[in-house]
Amino acid sequence: MKRPHIPGGQKAAKPAAQGKPSARPAAKGSAKSSAKVPVKAAVRSSASPTKLKQESARLGRLAAFDAKQRREATRAQRREVRRFTGGNRTRVILVSSGAVSLLALVGLVLATMFTPMLAIQSIDVVGAHRVKAETVKNAVKSLIGTPLTMVSDTQIQQRLASFPLIESFTTVSLPPHTLQIVLMERQPIGIVNLGGTDYLYDPAGVQIEPTKALGRYPRVLVNGDPHDNANYRAAIDVLLAMPVDVFPKIYSIQATSKDDVRIRLRGIANRQILWGDSSNSILKSKVLAALMANTKSKNSLVFDVSSPKTPTVRYGNF
Repeated sequence: MKRPHIPGGQKAAKPAAQGKPSARPAAKGSAKSSAKVPVKAAVRSSASPTKLKQESARLGRLAAFDAKQRREATRAQRREVRRFTGGNRTRVILVSSGAVSLLALVGLVLATMFTPMLAIQSIDVVGAHRVKAETVKNAVKSLIGTPLTMVSDTQIQQRLASFPLIESFTTVSLPPHTLQIVLMERQPIGIVNLGGTDYLYDPAGVQIEPTKALGRYPRVLVNGDPHDNANYRAAIDVLLAMPVDVFPKIYSIQATSKDDVRIRLRGIANRQILWGDSSNSILKSKVLAALMANTKSKNSLVFDVSSPKTPTVRYGNF
């Protein structure tokens, strides 16, 4: 018997008269067990590994990003700590370095002062001409054994006070064990006759030694000891201010006051120069040279250059 055709794909109505069970449920159950269930299981089994890999990769990226963020946060925190504590560390380092340097310096100074590390073992004397170097060494030999850093100029000056020809001195430390004393002896500037003997004197009026070299220095005509003599000082002031080329030509110089200084030149016995004080010495020397070049008289003359802008020449005995 043929089944009737149902238009539109509609299903046929279940038969009601027969008592037989319908075959559709059975077909449905067989379809679940044979076809539909295996297909779904295959889809699930093929998709799970891919999703797991993707999820694992995503979680790995999140973990790496989180670790990077933590590292950056840690570095930023360290930078802030260093910024706020850097000044303190610098101060601590500076203070510590300064303290160590100061202690080292103090230790070195104490070592040079109270140990034989820089003790004097030899003394050299330089610049001794009129005084004997050995005599000076004997005067300061008590300083041997004293540290170089403990020797003062006062100590040396006290030991050299008995040498009037030593005008000044300087000391040079030559570590580790040598002290050098450089002497500046008094230099003569003129000759003074005392008791019939000619002596060389320095500008301070200190007697240096007897002399017979009358042509090298001018005679200073003064009464009594030149030391602390006002007329001697006035004459010396003029000699010190005299041009170098004029000084060797002076035979004698005499001062009756600070403003009345008279000079005689070598080889000209009948001529005298009224110099005045020690001012304008260069101008006075030029004016004097001009006056002497233009004066032909052999009579006694006085060249007055005490006022170099208005010089005069006086004739006659003086």
